Amino acid sequence: MTSVVDMAPPWAVYLVVLCVVYLETSVLILGLILPSEAVLIAAGVAAAIGQPNIYIVIACACLAALCGDMTGYALGHFSGPRIQHSWAGRKFGDAQWERAEERVRNNSYVTVPVGRWIGYVRTLVPIAAGMSEVPAHRYALATFLGGTTWATTVLLLSYLLGATAGVQLMGVMVIGLIGTAAVLVLVRWLVHRIKLRRAASPRRLVDLGGPRRRQPNIRF
Repeated sequence: MTSVVDMAPPWAVYLVVLCVVYLETSVLILGLILPSEAVLIAAGVAAAIGQPNIYIVIACACLAALCGDMTGYALGHFSGPRIQHSWAGRKFGDAQWERAEERVRNNSYVTVPVGRWIGYVRTLVPIAAGMSEVPAHRYALATFLGGTTWATTVLLLSYLLGATAGVQLMGVMVIGLIGTAAVLVLVRWLVHRIKLRRAASPRRLVDLGGPRRRQPNIRF
């Protein structure tokens, strides 16, 4: 596996980090699929044992996080309701959208940085912030703090673990994270399909008045 990591050119690692971290928060549906933490861990390991520079990887991740969040903010500001009622937006539910808007509006400097550590929340928050009319400068500062601390922490930890624990152990961890993310997406999809089938199935009528009395057969 070391040879495989060494074969990856540095620019490819930088490009993957930029694309995945940016698309996760700028495109709603991709936020439910892309495993950004697993990508950052893999990039940190690649920097520890391969050619990529960890400082450039961190800069790429922080820049992509900020640009992705601000793109999501702009999309939420201009077409938030349309996104909310789209196929991907309905998967979150109206209650999640309302809760996200309220928390971002009332406490941006806590909700945005903390939400960066939860997969579906960091996908939802930028659009919700744009819909809730949070000032752009306030959201930019909050997402800068959240994105930089998140990306730097994950990358530095994976870099240090990759340098000490070895590539084999980190490879198993990365594969496990990607597999777990895939299983969670599959389970979520199955639960959604089951709910749709139950909603589409005819409801049984419940007679609250007890057993029906037999009507007499009266002929005229």
